[in-house]
Amino acid sequence: MANTLIYETRRLQFPLDTLVDALIELEEKQGHWPSKCTVVGASIENPGGGNAVVVLSIHRAQSSQVSERRYSSPMIAAAIVNYCVAMRVPIPRNSSKSLQALPDGVALVLENTVILNSRHEELSMLPAGSVPPTPGQPAGETAAAAHESGTAPQEASPEPAATPPDAA
Repeated sequence: MANTLIYETRRLQFPLDTLVDALIELEEKQGHWPSKCTVVGASIENPGGGNAVVVLSIHRAQSSQVSERRYSSPMIAAAIVNYCVAMRVPIPRNSSKSLQALPDGVALVLENTVILNSRHEELSMLPAGSVPPTPGQPAGETAAAAHESGTAPQEASPEPAATPPDAA
């Protein structure tokens, strides 16, 4: 038996607001988020490039100044995966994961190949529009040509369905 392959590609797109929530969620979980602070700005540096950086501007209640926190791609990826786990968004463990920076957010791209046992023998690929030969038909003669020449197999009359033996 041959194996059946399923190629899966998923793209989880995080707008900037959701990405900020994911970063705060991870920072709080790790105990690094300052208490009594407010996010007053957020931006993505190098959108469309390979290594995006998210910059959060935060205002701490005890001081009047605004400070910046910068998050690199590995931290962004960790925050997104943590957020998906917390929100019960399924992510296959064995999928390859990559980030794509977007002008208005970040996308987590998941790629996976699932290998299953096939329920049939390996198939040969037919050209588009062709009809596979029917059993008993000479190879190379299509069903349409067999019908035109009158050599098409006759349809069999339906047989009565077998009744299962009584289980007494």
